[in-house]
Amino acid sequence: MPYASIGEPTLARLAGLLDSGLEPANPLDIWGTGDDAQRQVAGSLVALADDPAVAVVALAVDLIREFDGDRSYPAAVLAAVARTAKPVAVLTNVASVVDHEVAGELRAAGIPVLEGMRTGLLALRHLLDQANRDVLARSVPPGGLPGSGRAGWRPDEARRARGAALLAAGQAAGAPLLDLLREYGIAAARTEPAAGIDAVLAAAAAIGYPVVLKTDEPGIPHKSDAGGVLLGIRGPAELAAAYRDLTARIGPRALVCETIPPGTELALGIARDQDLGLLVVVGAGGVLVELLADRAVALPPVSGDQAGRMIGRLRAARLLAGVRGEPAADIGAVIRAITGLSALAMELGDDLAALDVNPLICGPSGAIAVDALAIPRATA
Repeated sequence: MPYASIGEPTLARLAGLLDSGLEPANPLDIWGTGDDAQRQVAGSLVALADDPAVAVVALAVDLIREFDGDRSYPAAVLAAVARTAKPVAVLTNVASVVDHEVAGELRAAGIPVLEGMRTGLLALRHLLDQANRDVLARSVPPGGLPGSGRAGWRPDEARRARGAALLAAGQAAGAPLLDLLREYGIAAARTEPAAGIDAVLAAAAAIGYPVVLKTDEPGIPHKSDAGGVLLGIRGPAELAAAYRDLTARIGPRALVCETIPPGTELALGIARDQDLGLLVVVGAGGVLVELLADRAVALPPVSGDQAGRMIGRLRAARLLAGVRGEPAADIGAVIRAITGLSALAMELGDDLAALDVNPLICGPSGAIAVDALAIPRATA
């Protein structure tokens, strides 16, 4: 949650309130001589709240019982609340020493007293995120705002119902999950389930060679690690031999998949944090996903601009831009995949514990999801 960039008029108001030598800024340090602390604190809170860039104001203070009975801080907060319509909260650094009588007085006046700096800031972040969601739900027209990256964010009840039904059946993977990703604007490799040599050969003929053969046996989340992915199969005889091998080692259930041209491999995901809730995650993909700590994380909904910044924070961004003569990836397609996954998180978040799209192959012609796994919340 970033600090607001306050304007020059606000800085000038703060400078007129502060003791000599203190700098007006955000976050603001108002410690000084202690003279007229109530006026300084209340005035500073109101000045910050009046700035158009500020959404919520918080006073971080150890709300302890003062031996001399000084009530400057609670009185200042009460005075500030009377002069602004924006949310005002108190953050306590050490929850164990809070004066519960004073805290109760503030709470009775509708002022949150958030005990613990980290949990307090998380609570404020949730407040702002929920406010943003409420505004978007009221204001985004069908199809999203042009150029905003939020196309598809507006809830689609029919789509949400199909996704919820898929998750209700248990872990989702393979062709059904890739079909769901397509509904959210995420391009996916054509994938056909098949069991038996005739079905496998028919699927390959429909897709077109070369194809990839993968195991579709349940309980194998990482197909490559199990030797369940066979690449570059160029014809029926080669496919028949590969299928016999796969069946002997793992089982007869298989996926016949379109071969996607090489590109930079990313991993997209949805993860659930115990404090923050659902997160959209972007990082290096393929075999590097477990080896490189190359990730960027954001709370949904994720706009196109946010998705672009997430990509820019990755070391893999250099690969996407093209290195050593390789063509640059279609960054717009990568952004659409991220915002599409954000829309999925918004619609299916209550039913979803985690979702992994790996790899997302990113090249000059687009960003294509090749494999995915979704874990329902009830079974996580």
